[in-house]
Parts: sequence; structure tokens; C-alpha cells
Amino acid sequence: MTLLLLFSLTLLQTTFAQTARVQIIHNAPTPTVDIYAGSTKLLDDFAYRTATPYIDVPAGVTIPIGVALGSSNTAADAIATFPVQFEANKTYVVVATGIVGGNPAFDLRVFDLGKETTTNSTDVGILFFHGAPDAPTVDVVTGGTPIINDVSYGQFQGYLEVPANATYTLDVTPGNDNSTVVGSYSANLSFWAGRTAVIFASGFLGGGQPSFEPWVALSTGGTFPLTTITAPAPPTLTGARLQIIHNSPTPTVDIYVNGALLLDNFAFRTATPYIDVPAGVVVNVAVALGNSTSVADALVTFPLTFAAGKRYVAVASGVVGGSPGFDIKAFDMGLETTVSKNDVGILFFHGSPDAPAVDIITGGAPLFDDVSYGQFSGYLTVPAASYKLGVTPANDNSNVIASYNADFSFWAGRTAVVFASGFLGGGSAAFEPWVALSTGGTYPLPLVPNFQDDNNDDRSLATNGAIATKVYPNPAWDQVLVNLDLETDMEVQATVFNTVGQAVITKNYGTLTEGTQTLAFDVYNLPKGTYILNLRHNNGLQAIPFVVVKM
Repeated sequence: MTLLLLFSLTLLQTTFAQTARVQIIHNAPTPTVDIYAGSTKLLDDFAYRTATPYIDVPAGVTIPIGVALGSSNTAADAIATFPVQFEANKTYVVVATGIVGGNPAFDLRVFDLGKETTTNSTDVGILFFHGAPDAPTVDVVTGGTPIINDVSYGQFQGYLEVPANATYTLDVTPGNDNSTVVGSYSANLSFWAGRTAVIFASGFLGGGQPSFEPWVALSTGGTFPLTTITAPAPPTLTGARLQIIHNSPTPTVDIYVNGALLLDNFAFRTATPYIDVPAGVVVNVAVALGNSTSVADALVTFPLTFAAGKRYVAVASGVVGGSPGFDIKAFDMGLETTVSKNDVGILFFHGSPDAPAVDIITGGAPLFDDVSYGQFSGYLTVPAASYKLGVTPANDNSNVIASYNADFSFWAGRTAVVFASGFLGGGSAAFEPWVALSTGGTYPLPLVPNFQDDNNDDRSLATNGAIATKVYPNPAWDQVLVNLDLETDMEVQATVFNTVGQAVITKNYGTLTEGTQTLAFDVYNLPKGTYILNLRHNNGLQAIPFVVVKM
């Protein structure tokens, strides 16, 4: 990113003599983006919670700042463009904030009194930005005294210059109640004397992912979270929470709630994260074909009432215009987290229209027993590990229809829905069990008739002709290598997804020859976290989780 930034700035500054200074901070939870200044790519694959150093930009002219999804090709791919004009010799902080396609909307917030240094060389200058979309107006208190007062979402406050040679305990409180501490954090900026930093509230306070954290962006571009002393307590729901899963084989649909478009072109086998919905009132959920123009285009409307404080999983199921008919099945005891941070909570939904009642077994014992089409079998809390899951008729556990590998080792402390999907009897789409994570990411479980769990990085993930024999290093920080053993020539495509279901790396290898092959994925530009590598080939699909760390 640094080389591209320097090259882009050189191009921009060639034409303009007057300049300003600007630092850009990415605080919109998703996605990784590319930033364009006019037609010039300024920042490539700019990740959440990262920042640029202060850089020179042209002043006195309007610059269209375009924001595109990561790995875009040109400025024409921008999903939003902001005309920005900088004043000569001024210093700016620009924060990307909000939610792409959500509420509050993605936006750029600009502070035009930026500083890079302090008046006193023994002080540190702190600018505060409130960037937590669902958090109320807040104060930041130290030693019982508010040092940052009544800052609402999207606002800056500062600078505050304080002695650098100290460690400060910062309490975040509601703006009108300094006696209620939401969370406490330790800030040690003793190494940053004479310079400035931005402390920005980041993530979601109300239980969404990523969770709330205050982060620091140094004037040179480095970022890191403040040390947590006491994290915010899980919120008490006054409304309800809802996850929607699209498991009706066709078509792509639009979802309206009380006449307003909630989900545009919602595709089969995708899901939302848990979202806040009103409680105690009738909510009309209408379903229309994709690319509809208004709620008047709805095929069907479901009046739903949610109870305050509860979490729901709603699955669009059935066949539009067919049998069984299209329907929304709701489960009213949803969970987003587990009691133990070492467990994973698994909810099963039978959504295969032509499949009989089934059991899901592991080690010969039923995990989910006698589940018929349209039914949930709720939650089973198990250690976050790898499991071989067998699908059997409900009355015959000795007759395993198919076995699948379910690796939930990467999802500790959270929940997922395993949903049977597609047609067992040869219709399209074919039968597959899929996973919907609580954050909205979805992926199929790989068919693995010869799975053996040896509790290390060597995984036998056979799918009739292709075996990923080793995934290493895991965790990784710059590169992930995957060894394949191909029993025949076959086409191979690889896609890396993050845990909210976004494709962050896609590679098509064409036809690989029989024998041993090694695939390499550069991951040094990815934020730290868990990812899922999907290998798709002639005979099936393998889903392999791995973790990216930062050195």
C-alpha cells in the first residue's frame, strides 16, 4: 500500500502547487476498500481499523474521493463518491465511518483542524472521534473528570494535550450519566511525546460484530486498540434481534419490512447477521422477486410479532409456486454467543423440501433426532472443534446417506445454524448442508467420506478425487500454503471468505494436472481474524478454516 500511495501522490502533486495534509482512517466495519482520488487509485485494499500517515494532497480544487470494494479495477467501480476540497496549508483528519448498505450509511467525516505535533515536546495531543454506529452520546472520564464531553456518533472532539509520561485510565460513560461506566480502558502513549494521535470509538456496542473497542491511530499511520480493563456488558435487549436465512432454492428476492426495502437481491443460501427489529408490534415482512421496484411487487407478506429481549432465526424455505409452498419458518430462541468461550452453539434446520425426517449423528450417536422438513432442532452446545457429521433416516442410524466435515474450531464462543438445503432426489439445487454464522457468513459443509480428525494441521478432506492434505502455517501472517493430492486432472477454483461471507481472495487455477500440487495465498494484506478457504473442483467443494495473525 505504501508504494502505491507514494506513486499516486506523486501523480496528484505534479499538477498542483498548493497542498494540504490529510490522514485517512478506515472505521467502517466492512468491507476492505480501495480509495480513489479522481481516477487515480490512492489506497489499495484499505482494511478496517487501519490508517494512513499524514500525506500531502492537492489544495484549492475539488477532488472526487471514490470508495470501491477491495480489489476494484478502476474508479468506475466506486460504490460512493465524495467531492472534497482541501484548503492550502491546513491539516485534516478524514474518517470512513458508517455501514455500507446499512444504517447509518457509509460516509466520510472530516476534521479540518488536524495536528501532527504538540506545542510542548513532552505532551501528547489526543483527538477523539465517535465512530460506534449504535452507541449513544458519550463522555470519556479519567479520575472522575470528563475530558471528552457529550460527543455523538460521527463527531470529533479535541485536541486535548496531556503529559505523555503517564498511563491514563479512560472510562466511557453515557453523555448524561458519568456514574454509569460502559467500559474502562488503559491508554499509555508515553512513547509518543511531542506528537498526536486519534482515539476513535469503533465497532458495535449493542452486541453486533465487531464488538465495541476504542482504537488509536498514530499520526504516522500505526493503529492499535486500547488495553481493555472492563469491557462493556452485553446489552439488555429492549427490542428483538433477528437473523434471516434464504433457503428457498429459487429465486433471488427482495425483502421489505413495513414497506421499506430491507434486503436487496437476497440470494439463495445467503444470510444476514443478527439485526435489531421492533418488538411488541406487527412487522409486515414482504417478499418480492429480485430487482423489484416497491413493496407493491411482493409475492407474499408475513405479519410477524417479535417479543422484546428475544432473538429469532427466520428461514425462507419451500418452493415459490411449487410444493411445499414458500414460507418463512421462525425459531424464537436464537442465540448469538455461548456461555463458555470455548464452545460453539449449533442450531439445526431441516430445509430440504423432498428429504424425509433425518437424524444427524456423530460417532454413531444422534446429535439431532427425528427432524422433519421445516423443523428446527435447537441448540446443541459443543466444544469448538472438528466433527464428522452423518445424515441418516430418522429411523435408521445405521444407514448413513452422506458424511460431512464440520470444523467449528474457529467459531469459539459464538453460534451457527446448520441448514439442510436443496433437493435430495436429484432436483436443482442438489442437496447440501450449509452453515450460516451468526455474523451472516454462509458456506457449505464439505462431503468427506474418509475424514479423520488428528487434531493438527494435516486434514484428510477427501471429496472423491481431490484431497487437501496439508494447510500451513495455521495461524498465518503473510502466506497460506495448501497441498493438494489430485487423483486426476481437474479444474480448481479457490475463494477465501471472511466470517461475514465476503470473498476477499478469488483465484481460478484452470486445469491442474494429476499428482501433488501446492497452492499459495498471500494474506499479509488481510486484517487479523478467521477466514474460510473454499476449494471448488470437478468433484465437489472443501471448506477449510484458517487464522490470520499480525506480527
